[in-house]
Amino acid sequence: MGVDASSWTVQVPSSVSGLQGSCIVIPCSFNYPEPEKKPSKLTGIWFKDTHDTIYHPVSSNIIKDYRGRTELVGDLWQKNCSLRIDPLHLSDKGPFTFRIEMEDHNKYSYRDDTVSIAVSSSPDPPSLSVREEVKVGEVVSAFCSVSHSCPSDSPLLTWSLSGTPSVQSQQLTDSQWEVTSSLTFTPSSTDHNQSLVCTAEYRGEKTVKRFKTLNVKYPPVIKVGSACTTDISTVTCLCIVDSVPPGTVEWSHPAGPLPSTSMERHGSVTMVALQRALGSSETVHCHAHNTQGNATLSFTLSTNDKMLMPYVSIGIAALVVVVILIPMSVYLLIKKGGRSLSDQPVTSKQDMDASKCASSDPSPSRKEQTDTSSEINTNYYTNNHLYDNMEAEKVGDPYECDVGDDAVYGNV
Repeated sequence: MGVDASSWTVQVPSSVSGLQGSCIVIPCSFNYPEPEKKPSKLTGIWFKDTHDTIYHPVSSNIIKDYRGRTELVGDLWQKNCSLRIDPLHLSDKGPFTFRIEMEDHNKYSYRDDTVSIAVSSSPDPPSLSVREEVKVGEVVSAFCSVSHSCPSDSPLLTWSLSGTPSVQSQQLTDSQWEVTSSLTFTPSSTDHNQSLVCTAEYRGEKTVKRFKTLNVKYPPVIKVGSACTTDISTVTCLCIVDSVPPGTVEWSHPAGPLPSTSMERHGSVTMVALQRALGSSETVHCHAHNTQGNATLSFTLSTNDKMLMPYVSIGIAALVVVVILIPMSVYLLIKKGGRSLSDQPVTSKQDMDASKCASSDPSPSRKEQTDTSSEINTNYYTNNHLYDNMEAEKVGDPYECDVGDDAVYGNV
């Protein structure tokens, strides 16, 4: 209803919305016929169902359920009768009516213009906007907004990504306000397919969230793990590329392109394999390309060195075997030869004497003489005896073997 300066009028919304546990402000403006004399005092009163006083300047006049929860935030002398309820209960549905009392003048209740409250137990999720596609390294802005009914206690907006936030608030209608947080950030490749989350936290630890999945474009990156391995005759190479959007991955060498053996794609990761026979020395290149850029990685192969290693290993192993077998063979031959000689039959007197000599053991008395120090002294004193008897007939030592002259001449 519009304000009529010449009559009793009030302007209030028919309904407002608020969140349980938060506050709400009911906007209100009124008018009345101008008295001949300015009133000395103005008293504003709010009723529920036309008879329960929910606000009065004298708190004892307020019903118990609303005592301490209501406040007149408007200036009556400015004809503003706005009411604040804090905190808001689910039972605060209304309808509510405003009444003005002017001292030494008229009193009036605006029963024809009531306001009701729609109280919700949980907040609505925020609205979130960000570009559908962003690029690595560029500055991006995201916006998150929520509407609320309590300008003195706005919801707190937070972000899941680091960046520079900025908060603004504005009044949408007489009973609704909006708070907006903008986040300026620079996306990286690790942000691709990650959720950008905006969280709105209200009084009473009530939180709601909204998220958007980021689509981050970035040029190819050849990942760690890309490598080439060789055996005797072939080389196998694997090139692992991460890029958005997925691009092409190709192989080449100095002579030209090389066909890929296989390709697998898992999300933003592309794996391309190459397997072929190569010469003694060669360089192969992995090339990756998409709409955002290019990447190349080179692999230098020296297959001769790697092919030689098995043969070197085989040669070393053979040498070790030979070194082990030769001493063993010599030992076995010596052992076998010794055993064969002892087994041969004696065919001559000299052989029999030699055999007998070889098999004879010195007597115990002889051993004792060679093992005692007295023998040294005895030999020293008997040397003269030996020289004195050089012309005498030689006495045979029973412990020495005489093969005889016949044997000597016979051998000649």
